[in-house]
Amino acid sequence: MLFRSLDLATNSRKMGETFKGRREGPYRWQRSGRAKKHLQISPAKNHLIRGVILAFEIFSLSACSSRTGPPDARYVPAGDLLDIVKDFQRLAKEDTYRFAIPKDVTGINIMKATLVRLNDYERKNPNQFSDIVQFNKALALERLREYDQAAALYRKVAETDGRLAAEAAKNAEILDQFLRIFDKVIPTDDPFKYIAGLDEKVAAWNQLMQKYQGTQYAFLARVEEERVDRAKVAFVEANRYRLKEGNQLTIVGYSQLVTKHQQSKNIYRFLLDFGDFYMVLANEYASQYDPEGLVFDIKVLDQFVKSALKLYTEVGQVDGIVEKIEAQGKIEAARGFLEKLTRLNR
Repeated sequence: MLFRSLDLATNSRKMGETFKGRREGPYRWQRSGRAKKHLQISPAKNHLIRGVILAFEIFSLSACSSRTGPPDARYVPAGDLLDIVKDFQRLAKEDTYRFAIPKDVTGINIMKATLVRLNDYERKNPNQFSDIVQFNKALALERLREYDQAAALYRKVAETDGRLAAEAAKNAEILDQFLRIFDKVIPTDDPFKYIAGLDEKVAAWNQLMQKYQGTQYAFLARVEEERVDRAKVAFVEANRYRLKEGNQLTIVGYSQLVTKHQQSKNIYRFLLDFGDFYMVLANEYASQYDPEGLVFDIKVLDQFVKSALKLYTEVGQVDGIVEKIEAQGKIEAARGFLEKLTRLNR
């Protein structure tokens, strides 16, 4: 394209010379003075036009080359089933009790991303490797705690004569045990019966952990046990005014939670929640008793706030976690609250 434009400029010059004086053949080129004036181009303008054309051609070539450059292979949609499942199979083995669900190269939850890619592959390639596609979809769903959907897909794979049929049937049977614990009804007419029902679920999850020790279902059962333990503490905290010594029961519940689940990925969240409860008690005490009055005991308030600060500081000293920023803000707020109430009580 560049050479063509240069030839065009050269041809234009030659045509101008021909118009100026060529008299060969039976015809003579004649022009009026006005026409000659319009067709003549000064050398300076001619060089300027050539420069503009050359710059335009270079810009066009560079733009074309940038548009046709190869894209980053990491962000190209996967068109092969092996490309979809190779990293997923490795990351799906991670312990989701101790660690958060891994992210793919785009920063998206690998389980959710794999489901999208498998659905896209299934739509573009109907009835191809259906057992592999459904088995991996079930694997992603069970990691996302969608046990009913995962079990249904495992049963479909088990009905085939593929190599994954036996393993799929076994996984479906295990997930049916998970669902039976989920579906167990807990009485809600009495808070103590409700707590007892939660304790029964915790025991059931613990039995599954022991039964499937060494497999991925052990840490999945541990995840469910942890969720019930946290729900039990939240229930006691919400109903502490209805329970005898409800505040003390809540403190005991939080203490047991952070002790039992020290290896959990949620331990820092639990510590912050525990500290927040101490700050709730501190605010309630300051609201119940006038800090400027004689009944107010600064030692009681100091004990609540310092208990919260101890928990916040434990989180704030850990590097590389998101909760550290939150903990540092809570530390400053708690110190400011204590300083203000101390001054009012003087």
